[in-house]
Amino acid sequence: MKPPIKKFYYLKFFGLLLVLAGIPVIIFDRSMGSDIPLLIGLFMLLVVTEKNEDERSLMIKTTSLYIAFILSYGIKLLTTNLFSHELIPFQLVEINHFLILVLALANIIFYSRMFIIKN
Repeated sequence: MKPPIKKFYYLKFFGLLLVLAGIPVIIFDRSMGSDIPLLIGLFMLLVVTEKNEDERSLMIKTTSLYIAFILSYGIKLLTTNLFSHELIPFQLVEINHFLILVLALANIIFYSRMFIIKN
């Protein structure tokens, strides 16, 4: 019998399905709540355990989230400044869009670091 933690690994594929379905939804549907599938999918991809979860992978995951938050907040400050000087036509004001940016960057950083370590 598999340990219960190993069963949660397969939720990663459901999270990936939500991300793949959520990207066109957020692009083409401007209604309220259209960003929820993408947000939930990115969150699931980040928090679901790996097959071989150890202290190093947990450390890489938390530092990736920390780096992603710092980068996202810098992007938020930059877009706000550029918008106030009328250099770009958009501003990052919705909290869900900020969270999508943080989680997307965290996933990209985490999986790229894990890929580099494995190779």
